[in-house]
Amino acid sequence: MARKKRDVITAPAAAEGADDLQVLHPNLVAELNGRQVVVREYGFIEGLQLQAELQPFLDGLYEMAKGGTLVPLHEILALIGQHTDLVAHAMARAADVEPQEVLELKDQQQGQALLMKWWIANGPFFWRCVRDRIVGEREVAKRLAGQTSTPGSSGADTVTSSPSAG
Repeated sequence: MARKKRDVITAPAAAEGADDLQVLHPNLVAELNGRQVVVREYGFIEGLQLQAELQPFLDGLYEMAKGGTLVPLHEILALIGQHTDLVAHAMARAADVEPQEVLELKDQQQGQALLMKWWIANGPFFWRCVRDRIVGEREVAKRLAGQTSTPGSSGADTVTSSPSAG
């Protein structure tokens, strides 16, 4: 039931953490060739396996992101277009369908919806890969820049006193 508070109507508060599962594992329904498929987020090990397979796509995202500015969606879509085979296989894996079914999809609307749902579910995975690479490179550069060449230490000065003749 909605309640009124100082002339503002607010919705009832959702139970804390009610959407945690959806945030942690977003499953989105898409239509593919007349049937519904679930587009899911990659699991941990699956993501590790996909990183090597998708490295050319990740390299492109990295080049876009290393400048530190927000990458526009149209640029990401252009990059996807340069790597359609890789992305189609990645989409198929997330939807648990055969890659050929994605590669042969004719319906533009279904294809676009599937692509967007795949990106919503798995885009954060790709950005984490890119961010980790950027952070790692910056850390290495920082450590290398912090190291300076220092001369070897010279022998210790020792003062020997000799008994004075007296």
